[in-house]
Formats: sequence, structure tokens, C-alpha cells
Amino acid sequence: MEDKEVIDEKVNSDESVISDSSNNELPKEKKSLAKNSIFMLIYNVLNVLVPFVYSIYVARVLPEYWIGKVTIAQNIAQYFVILAFLGIPTYGLREISKNRGNQEKTNKIFTELFIINFISSITFATVYFGLICTVPDYRSNMTLFLITGSLILFNILDITWLYEGLEEFGFISLRNLIFKTLSIICLFLFVKSEDDYLIFAAIHVGCLGFNYITNMLFHRKYVKFSFKNLNFKQHMKPILFLVVVNLAIEIYTLVDVTMIGIFKGEEAVTFYTYASKTQKILLQIISTFTLVLVPRISLLYKENRIDEFNKLLSKTLLLIILLSLPMIVGICFVSNDLSILLYGESYYKSASILNVLSLLAFISPIGYLLGSRVLLVTNNEKLMVIPVASGAVVNIILNAILINTVGVIGAAIASVVSELVVAVIYILLSHKYFKINIKISEIIKILIALLLMGVYCYLMYRYLEIGIYFKLAIVIIGAMGIYFITLLLSKESLVNSGLNSVINKVLRR
Repeated sequence: MEDKEVIDEKVNSDESVISDSSNNELPKEKKSLAKNSIFMLIYNVLNVLVPFVYSIYVARVLPEYWIGKVTIAQNIAQYFVILAFLGIPTYGLREISKNRGNQEKTNKIFTELFIINFISSITFATVYFGLICTVPDYRSNMTLFLITGSLILFNILDITWLYEGLEEFGFISLRNLIFKTLSIICLFLFVKSEDDYLIFAAIHVGCLGFNYITNMLFHRKYVKFSFKNLNFKQHMKPILFLVVVNLAIEIYTLVDVTMIGIFKGEEAVTFYTYASKTQKILLQIISTFTLVLVPRISLLYKENRIDEFNKLLSKTLLLIILLSLPMIVGICFVSNDLSILLYGESYYKSASILNVLSLLAFISPIGYLLGSRVLLVTNNEKLMVIPVASGAVVNIILNAILINTVGVIGAAIASVVSELVVAVIYILLSHKYFKINIKISEIIKILIALLLMGVYCYLMYRYLEIGIYFKLAIVIIGAMGIYFITLLLSKESLVNSGLNSVINKVLRR
């Protein structure tokens, strides 16, 4: 995309080597937004794709009851992981990004945040162990809860925020690819029957654990521990704000599974979770393009390059619209066949849940980009408590009402409504810090392409009488072709600039 490349070029020209190490400054390496986007896309898609592959395989090996049991145990452990992390992943990314030109300061920030995370992880791991020893339902499945809860201790070694702040997305992606691939191999080798549910849980934990261990093995290339003149107090206020934010986010992303388990049982949890896993792949693809921009928009705002800051936000928002809307339309047509094909006949119950949850692929990234990211880079993280706390309250209330009245799909509706509440409040709080400039003509072009794509999908499903495999392939490939060819012919800016960029790079070779 030409405009994005111009921004990238200007940013990189300002990020030349500032000084040598004797002045305690780091050379600011040129980072390509295009390459970072690809690396982060690989990283994020793997984070969802591998559990997705797990789900496809495990659905044919383990009964829905045991899948639900493992999911509930992972769900409970995740609350404690978030508490143990405090707000360090978000706060640490920002602080490392802002100070990466100064080696001494980067070392100091890293050391302070690592020690805080170490203490909090040990504390909440102890609380978690006390909980599972006390609650009868958890105590009866002690081994399972110990396995899933070990993530709280592995949390000590998770310094992904360091690599994200330094824009080392290539390292993050490669590390993730290796261990995710190994985890899939282990799944196929060792999970063979319904008695292997503990091995299934352990593989998930092991994959994350080895990722985190690798983080620590290579951190010395970028930072060193520095125990001189440590100042923990300066970090406490922002990370405590962020832990409230992150906990509230987790409440409205985890509470649905928790409450389904309470009201509807383990099998209902499985059907909902499998729909959610499918939806999260869509969401991760979209979210990649916002997450990779966090260090860059932070830098642009810090250097008061507001025009470039706004242009980058506008381009990214248009990209979210362009990619998310066809995904939602497509899911409405293929969800039933897709759920059965991936997981088996009994998982047709996941299709209607997936239809509702697919709306998150549009709502969540917009709230993330224009809300939490903008508030974070403008040092207004304290305001983030308001939208996420509101979303958590709305989600708990709606889950309590809807799960009992309309069943599991009620949890999906609650998730979408609460996410919409969060996004709207985020934008209301942050809109004064940015100015979006998207032409109405660009939106009209996208809507026309969506209409043609929808008509194609409708006709194919109404009149095409062939096997499920071929039908899905024809519908998905044809719909994508119609959508993007329409955008290309109508000269939609992002699609055309992207194509021109590819052509230029090919010709230069």
C-alpha cells in the first residue's frame, strides 16, 4: 500500500542509529510494517489455528464431556494467569517501545517489570493451589487442575512484551511456529483415546511453557538484568489500572464459558467453545493488523507526527472493514456445513452460535484500534477501566438472563452486545485524540462487493446439489474471488494500492 509505505519510510528514516553503546543508546533498527504484519499474522493465526487443529482432532477422540472438563479447568486457570500478569504485557510493550533507544533505561524497565511479575505469579499460584484444594469439584479433578494451573508459574518466564516492544516479530513468529508444530505432533502421537484427556491438557501447557522458556534463553541479546537504583513504585499505578482493565476484559471473555458450565453443563461448554475457536481465527487475522501497529503508532504520537498517526489509523480502520465484513457474510452461509465438516455431525449445534459470534470479527478490532490502543499510547490507560468494566457488568447480567432463557446461544449474544458496549464507550473516550478520514465512496465499493458476494453464496446454496467438501470449496473460493475482483474493478484504494505494490516489487526483481 503506497501510503503505508510512505509512512514506513518516514518512520524508518527517523529511526537511524542515534549513538553508540557508550552513550547507553541502542541503534534503532529499521522495521518494516509489511514484514512485521506478516510475522505477526503468522504468530496470531498460529495461536488460534493450533488449538483449532486440536479441536478438530480431539472432537473425534474425546467425548464432549471430557473436552468440556478440560475447557473449564483451563478457563479457571486463565483468571489467575491474568491476575498474575497484572497489566505488564500491555504496559511493558508500551514502555519498551518508548525507551528502546536507550539501553540502560530499557534494561532497568525490563528488570523492574520482571521482578514485579515474578512476585505476582508466585502469589497467585499459591492462591490458585489453595482454591483447588478447597473446592470439592476442583479437588476431585486435582491432577487436571494442577496441569492447567502450572501456566501461572510459567507466566514468570513470559516476556513476549519485550520482543513486541522491540518489534522483534520475526523471532516471536519463528519460536511460536516451532513449538506449535511440535505440540501438534505430540497430540497426534499421544492422544489416542478418551483416557488421554490429561495428556491433551498437558500438551497445551507444555507448548506455551517452552515458548516462554525460549523467551528467557534469548533475552540477553536485547537486554540485561540491571539491579541498580530500581524503582518499582513508578510502575505500580499504571499496571494496577491495567490489571483491572485486563481482568474486566477476561471476565467478559471467560465468564460465558464459566456460566455455561454452571447452568448447562460440560457438553454445552464444548459446543460453545468450538464455535468460539472457529470465530477466533477470523478475529486473529483482523487483529494482527492492529497489534503490529502498536509500537509504530506509539512512536508517531510520541514524536507529535499527528498527521501520520491519523493516516495510519484511518488506513487500518478501512482494512478492518474490508476484511471483516466478507468473513461475517461468508460464515452466515457456510457455518452449518463447516461445523459438521470440521468437528463431526453432533457439532451442528455450534453453527448458530458461530453465526452470532462472527460479528466480533468486526466489532472487537475497531474497539481495540480506536479505543484501547489510542488511550494507551496517549497515556490515558486509567480511562480504559470504564469501558471494560461496563462490558463485564453487561456481559454477566446478559449471560445470567439469556443462558437460562434461550440457551447457549444466549451467551454468544451476551458476548457480542457487551463487546459492542465496550467499543462504543472506548471510542467516545478516545475520539478527541484522533481524526479518521475515510471516503464514503470506499465504503460504498465494499458494500457493493459484499452484495454481489452474498448473492453468489445464496444461489450456490440454493441450487448447487453436490457433496459438502466440494460445495464449501466452490462457495468459499468463488465468494472470495467475486468480492476482491469487484473491489479491484471499482478501484478500491487499499486493494489497488496493494496490488500495485506487489507488481512493483516483482518488476524490480
